[in-house]
Amino acid sequence: MLNLSKQKLLLLAITYTIFVYVISLIKVQSPVRISINNLDKVVHFGIYFVFTLVWFGCFSGLEFKKSIFKGVFKASLLAFFVGLSIELLQEFLRKARSGDVYDVLANSLGILMAVVLLYQIKKYRALNSVK
Repeated sequence: MLNLSKQKLLLLAITYTIFVYVISLIKVQSPVRISINNLDKVVHFGIYFVFTLVWFGCFSGLEFKKSIFKGVFKASLLAFFVGLSIELLQEFLRKARSGDVYDVLANSLGILMAVVLLYQIKKYRALNSVK
């Protein structure tokens, strides 16, 4: 098991959050053109999948022994509102990028998949601890 202190987990979570805000709000001078349809949505999915896992680790201390609902709920809610706030800032600042409802949907799907993964890990650990 990964052994990180609460302070290190919090530092990781805050750093990742700042990273997400910065990459989401900076103006890209000459965007890289990659011809894969909806690649940006896959990136949004991945960023918020990781975001949820990182903050879950911070809130729960990476413990799966007790109920994980509180940690999952807090991490999911935070991830959703960070994503929503970024999209609103992009829409209303209008200097760098524009907000997109489909980005919020991709973010939400990433969050949902992280939640599913966390509950599957909990279930797997519970089954293996019985043996």
